[in-house]
Amino acid sequence: MSFLRSVCVGLLLVVFLLSAAPASALGMPGMVSRPGEQAALTYHYPERFEPAIAHLDGDADLLVAALERRLGLETMANIDVYLLHDMNTYFEWQGAEYRPSSWAVGLSLSDRSTVLVRHGVGSAGEPIDIKKTFVHELAHVAVDRARQGQHVPRWFNEGFAVLHAEEWTPERSDTLTRAASTGSVMPLASLDRYFPPHHQSVSLAYAQSFHFVRYLEQRFGDDLFAEMMARVREGVPFHQALEQASGHSLAALERQWRDELEEGVSFWAILGDANGLFFGATLFFLVAFGVRVVRRRRQARMLAEDDDPGAWDYDPALYPLPGQER
Repeated sequence: MSFLRSVCVGLLLVVFLLSAAPASALGMPGMVSRPGEQAALTYHYPERFEPAIAHLDGDADLLVAALERRLGLETMANIDVYLLHDMNTYFEWQGAEYRPSSWAVGLSLSDRSTVLVRHGVGSAGEPIDIKKTFVHELAHVAVDRARQGQHVPRWFNEGFAVLHAEEWTPERSDTLTRAASTGSVMPLASLDRYFPPHHQSVSLAYAQSFHFVRYLEQRFGDDLFAEMMARVREGVPFHQALEQASGHSLAALERQWRDELEEGVSFWAILGDANGLFFGATLFFLVAFGVRVVRRRRQARMLAEDDDPGAWDYDPALYPLPGQER
């Protein structure tokens, strides 16, 4: 996944005010609106996108159920999903001045239970993975429902969405590995409300947010986030809710996680998350190729050094050269 695609899939609108609310009741011109088959979703899309909607809706009930379980939600109902060729058309319809970046392929409107997914190709001409974009943005809606207006860090919101959408890539693995080896992993406190705008920094922000959120879930179990978010809904600050649910402070957990990374303990785990077979096969190929090269050079050297004519037991009477008679 390219950098732009990685960023735009994870883009979350933290503050967004719509100035023309009555327009939503009329429906977007030229769009079909219909409920999902099983999950509590309503889809809005051009009629030609019906096959793509069917693809998204096929697993929607399982995706919603997994989010409810992971975050301790009773139900996720009344969610609007817009599949659009150009996301600007949504904001024009609403009469809002906001316009998403040209490279954005997915947005989740904060606390509005509304997901926008772009269908087509990205800014670099690559096909947009609408399924992963849909799952990622749906995860943001679930976090909004789970926090009920309380603050959660940006690193958790984005890290959870990448985790749920299974968007770990070789590029992110490489980014985090290099940062860990140079001691340049960013403090989580710097990712509490905003991600840095710089190209490389934001890539690292997404990579380490995912990896730390996954670290928490693997260490403390599948129920950690549900228990933690239940406390957040009660008004407990996020870092205190995490400490109460895990028995460890955020500072201690972050320090232990960073130590593992910087000591190289997590290096192979990073590679093995979703791409272990690929990296393992590549490493095996390189080693095998190196052994083969060394072996061939050794054989060539032995032949070059062997100048004893009697060393080769050759009988010309039995095996004549071309042109010779037996």
